[in-house]
Amino acid sequence: MDKCSLGLFGWCLILTITLSLGKVAHGIEISPLVTVLSIDGRPNYQQFLIKNNSNLTLPVEIDVNRIQFNSLAEGDSYSVIPDVTSDLLIFPPALVLAPGAVQSVRVQWLGQTSLIESQSYFIRFSQPQLLEGKSNKSGVKIFVHFNAVVHVSAIALKPLLVINHSSITQQVTRVESEFSSQDKQPQYSTLLQFIIDNQGDMYAELNDYSLNITQIDGAEFKIQGEKLVSDQINTFYPPNSKRYVSIHLERPLSAGFSLTIIPLVRKP
Repeated sequence: MDKCSLGLFGWCLILTITLSLGKVAHGIEISPLVTVLSIDGRPNYQQFLIKNNSNLTLPVEIDVNRIQFNSLAEGDSYSVIPDVTSDLLIFPPALVLAPGAVQSVRVQWLGQTSLIESQSYFIRFSQPQLLEGKSNKSGVKIFVHFNAVVHVSAIALKPLLVINHSSITQQVTRVESEFSSQDKQPQYSTLLQFIIDNQGDMYAELNDYSLNITQIDGAEFKIQGEKLVSDQINTFYPPNSKRYVSIHLERPLSAGFSLTIIPLVRKP
């Protein structure tokens, strides 16, 4: 049983792609859920902390799976491929945790000294399933799997989100209500749809961007934060990928409007 979601990354997107992980009561707890590893940064490794919240001694096995993202806007957002290249070193690859114990697990890049594009991995932590008041008489060992996420990148890699202008559509619906006859202005609901392409060589997350809408008369307004990502199925953009975006507006846009997407400036 795998428990994961991508943020972005999602992340399973997951997604929030965002990729995330919960904790099982009386089992292991893993922190952080998502981490970023720069192959040319200092240090060039990251660590996960594993805590045993149960009253039993638990063995934990650890392995690595590469996340292969779908570059198209349709279909499954990703697939999982067992990593056999040993680009990521996991140490230790297995451990035994006493009740209440905490131990760090180190993740270090041993692959190429340069990357064509960023890569993402599931680090899978497997523990025997805890059965309260029951014994497993079948002789089959049952494991519960937890996925944390490592995004591997380099300083020179950058995302580049652009709007596919040929994909922009809006569907306008007049909203009827019991008060509509008294309204001075008719009420509308607008569904704005388009495709965003990540033409860069590094992943991006949509909540790090602002959508700027410019009307034909020059009036501008922005959509960002929760309003931008709340209606999206997948907000994690792998390198060289495209995703559909749908946004509900309370007013129609005049013909000739334009859209731009720009990164938010975060305060350090």
